[in-house]
Amino acid sequence: MENFQVLLDKDLDKYTALAKFMEQAFEWQIMDYTFYPYYWGKREQWQEMYVSNSVDPLFRSFLQAGLARIIVTVKPGFEDAVQFFMTTGKIWNGGEVPVIGDPLYMSIVDEMRAPVGKPQGKYWITKLPTTLTILQDKSTGLAVEQPLPIFPETDPANCENPSELESKSSFVSRDISLAIKIGKESTLPKN
Repeated sequence: MENFQVLLDKDLDKYTALAKFMEQAFEWQIMDYTFYPYYWGKREQWQEMYVSNSVDPLFRSFLQAGLARIIVTVKPGFEDAVQFFMTTGKIWNGGEVPVIGDPLYMSIVDEMRAPVGKPQGKYWITKLPTTLTILQDKSTGLAVEQPLPIFPETDPANCENPSELESKSSFVSRDISLAIKIGKESTLPKN
């Protein structure tokens, strides 16, 4: 797609086919992009990019970018056509998907359609240290039945070592020091 120009000549049909394909195959309205700093561009253009200015901050970011990453999704149903275009540079106009390369070729579309798989064996309990706060009943204004985190398992037979499952909380209320006494009343909830 290098050096495309709109010329009213015999190649106009190819150009319009490309424009139509690009507009129909991608979801441009939900495109995402990230601009990278000037130093990712050509060194000879660093100063020009760095001092580029515009009253529009988004356009200024574009002018000062040395590189950009663009993510645009493929419209559902166009996966095969886009994969063919990305591989060959030609627009696929429908029909059976051509086999690209050797007999072992598997397109990314086929990989995405492949089944995720089935669980193999039972799961393990993994404990990781964390700085997350354990939420206490009514400590944050939330009416919870037990402190978090608790991950209840409805079928302990799914676990490799069911004795490691925590089925009830080992939480003990030790927040007496957090209570503020107003007169003779405590702010802690009464049990």
